[in-house]
Amino acid sequence: MISVISIDDHEMISLGLEKLFSETKDISICHSCKTKAGLEPFIESKTSEELKDMIAMVDIKLEEESGFDAADYLIEHGIKCLMYSSFSNVGFIVKTMEHKIKGFITKNADKAEIMEAIRTVSRGETYIQKDLLSDMMYVSGILVTLTKKERELLDLIAEHLPNEVIAERLGLSKRSVENYVSRIFDKFNVKNRYELGRYL
Repeated sequence: MISVISIDDHEMISLGLEKLFSETKDISICHSCKTKAGLEPFIESKTSEELKDMIAMVDIKLEEESGFDAADYLIEHGIKCLMYSSFSNVGFIVKTMEHKIKGFITKNADKAEIMEAIRTVSRGETYIQKDLLSDMMYVSGILVTLTKKERELLDLIAEHLPNEVIAERLGLSKRSVENYVSRIFDKFNVKNRYELGRYL
């Protein structure tokens, strides 16, 4: 039996997953919560042997914290994680891989793909939602060409910060930031931040 922990700040998501899994013979919800704090007492009460058969479905954006923090905590305790998000931005998928998280699907995924993702991750394999794979490979190929400074800028652009604020954060002139941003646009083959947003 695959035991699933659901971490989502919308209770109806966890309830919906519980109903979905009730139709299966090999998957069930063992715990649900809205925050990392709500997760910790449950994890601390379990043995490492009990935890090794669990996987967690983690929302990327919780109310007042990042789902990645909860995922990092779970991974430290030997639990495999599957990010389950309303957002399909490729940047989130890349970040998922950087955090050593095993999978990524969106809340638009159909029932069959959710089940496939859970079973794949429970085997220790990686699962990325099928219709997001091509964009992920495209972005991954671009990211390796970015300099360290361009990657820093890209992360700040992803936070929707204006050039003036980015310049202040990085101790650069506004003109230098504009030049970096222009080079990033060229590498992604986009004309503006709106087009770049598809990948962040």
